[in-house]
Amino acid sequence: MNKIAIIYTLLGLSLLFSHLLSQDANINFRTKSVPHGDISSIPTPSDKSEKIKHTIKIEKDSVFYSLMAHIIEKGIIDENIPGTLVSKTKVFKKNEVKFEMTPDISNPIKMTLFTYFPNGVISYRYLYGDENKQIKYKKFESADQSKYNQIPLLLCYLDDKQNNIEQLLATYLNDNLITITTYDEIREKILKHIERCLFIYYTLTDN
Repeated sequence: MNKIAIIYTLLGLSLLFSHLLSQDANINFRTKSVPHGDISSIPTPSDKSEKIKHTIKIEKDSVFYSLMAHIIEKGIIDENIPGTLVSKTKVFKKNEVKFEMTPDISNPIKMTLFTYFPNGVISYRYLYGDENKQIKYKKFESADQSKYNQIPLLLCYLDDKQNNIEQLLATYLNDNLITITTYDEIREKILKHIERCLFIYYTLTDN
């Protein structure tokens, strides 16, 4: 089979276990498994939220794929919040990885990032703001898998009322997509200037 959808059972179990352990009212992540097509018992994003469909075509030979979502403050990853959306999974050339992300920014002080996987697992990640901040997001331009092992997808961030971060990002936009594709450069030019953000990317590694 040339095209497959990666199954995320281990992801669902690991994140669900983490959720059950946490009793913090300001929990930053949550996951739930439901029968395919059954959305009656789960939160849903607002109708105006953008649905971002990802189909990642694996161009390399056999590699390990991971999907990450880190809370970052001034360029420093918050190690207290688990960053793994999809644990390391072996994939092969010409396979496809599919999922959908929906950032819901209808709540001005709490963004919910919904991530839908083909097997029915739904992950929720949160970014918290306050009355003096605005929550926004920007997508990244596609990066070349042959050149990079860490490929950015989405940046959700806090901005001030003067839109200083939006103005900073405008320097690096093409067709409203962030054009910087290496993590070191993203960190130096963007992440270090943002008070708090949720940075989503995937990795392709040999082991």
